[in-house]
Amino acid sequence: MKRIVPWLLLPVILIVAYVTKPDDKTCIIAAVDAVWGYRVPNKYDKPDFYEQFMNITSKQVYVDDWIFLKRIRYRFPKREYNIGIGAFHHVFVND
Repeated sequence: MKRIVPWLLLPVILIVAYVTKPDDKTCIIAAVDAVWGYRVPNKYDKPDFYEQFMNITSKQVYVDDWIFLKRIRYRFPKREYNIGIGAFHHVFVND
């Protein structure tokens, strides 16, 4: 019985991970916030600046949609960095 429980638990976790992947927009916003930090304009005080900033910087974000999670990459002119992983309705960002 002890050997059966992990094999039954694994499919449940994978199904939940597949259903709860965050959308691309959430991943892009989290990646831009992680890379630019405090330099991102406040979306409530200056929505026009925030929209322009996101239009410019979001072009460097690439989201790879894997089956159970999403890998988020940020591309600079000469290098590319893994920023984080999106799973379970959350974006886990490398600090």
